[in-house]
Amino acid sequence: MPSLLRTVTASLLAGVIALPVAACSSGGSSGPGTSSAGSLSGTPDQIVQQAVSDLKAATSLRINGSVISQGTNITIDFTDVAAHGCQGTLALAASASSSGAAVSGLADLVEVNSTVYMKLDKSFFKNLGLPTAAFSEVTGKYIKVTSTSELANFAQLCDPSTLAGSFDKELTGFVKDGTSTVDGQAAESFKQPAHAGSGIVSVSESATPEIVRLQGTGGEGQVDFTDYDAPATITAPPASDVIDGSKFGL
Repeated sequence: MPSLLRTVTASLLAGVIALPVAACSSGGSSGPGTSSAGSLSGTPDQIVQQAVSDLKAATSLRINGSVISQGTNITIDFTDVAAHGCQGTLALAASASSSGAAVSGLADLVEVNSTVYMKLDKSFFKNLGLPTAAFSEVTGKYIKVTSTSELANFAQLCDPSTLAGSFDKELTGFVKDGTSTVDGQAAESFKQPAHAGSGIVSVSESATPEIVRLQGTGGEGQVDFTDYDAPATITAPPASDVIDGSKFGL
């Protein structure tokens, strides 16, 4: 599979999960300082740990934002439904700092019960290393991705519990880093001074603290987590709009 796929998938997972913050340990240890603003209580480590637990328990979630990797700006807007799937868009564009060839493209993604469908524009199709002449076969169609395709890795972004599991690192040391407002929700922000480049995690000031934003450092981007437990359904595209991806090595 072309290296672009490996780069995009890895960058999304790193950008959405690991780039901004390596989360607290599962042991519940107490970090430095305490939090008294809003309705949050406990040490910063305890607050972030509770927010990770609440992410694991979410029945649905919206994830949107952008991260930058190797000169490519990767923008996502997904709605996840736990243990069912997700749907949304993935866009690639050359970032302002890009010095190489522009990478661009737009894809609509639907994942239902572990099956991934992607509708690609011509730029995305070409950037996969596929012949432009073959694009007419998939125009307006969803490509049903085989389970062995690297495109199937995008399904890792489609379940709140799977996302939260990526936070379970044996790293603590959170301290408060001010307050913010995300999607109209008051939030407290936390950082890890001992971990250079770890970025900032923002947690909602509520009885059920939720991770609402992960923000990278140095212009690496940010991703928001909103619409926790909002009613949402995911529907597979109709068979008439689906084409088998195996003929393209997808």
